[in-house]
Amino acid sequence: MRRVVMALTLALTAAGAALAQAPADSVGRRILELDRLRFAADRRADAAALDSLLADDVTYVRSSGAVDGKAEYLRALGATGQYALDSLVPADLSVRVFGEAAVVTGRLIVKLRAQPAPYAIRFTDVWARRRGRWQLVAFQATRLP
Repeated sequence: MRRVVMALTLALTAAGAALAQAPADSVGRRILELDRLRFAADRRADAAALDSLLADDVTYVRSSGAVDGKAEYLRALGATGQYALDSLVPADLSVRVFGEAAVVTGRLIVKLRAQPAPYAIRFTDVWARRRGRWQLVAFQATRLP
């Protein structure tokens, strides 16, 4: 199993050249950086970092169809949480900025501790600038076959 996760991680890291193609504008680059920080915080189960990145009214729709608010999402973190991660590898990230909002789309390879094999999802993140600060206001994931 670890070999499968490592192989997928290496393959997506190699494909990371597409991931590294940041948009020319500074806002788009900042949004992609915030997404990378969120993925890293998810992997580490860093509730403090996620508390800062997620809006209080975030809507988080998991690939299973479960819908979490911020409190539920943060409770599910950690080594014993239902959504504890072994790995999370982003790829093919794209960002579009619409004034005080931004939309990020991409793919993730997810390996949960509670599941035997990694799986792929497509996702959409919606970021909003509120009181001068960007926060994630919505996440939607769709599991890929």
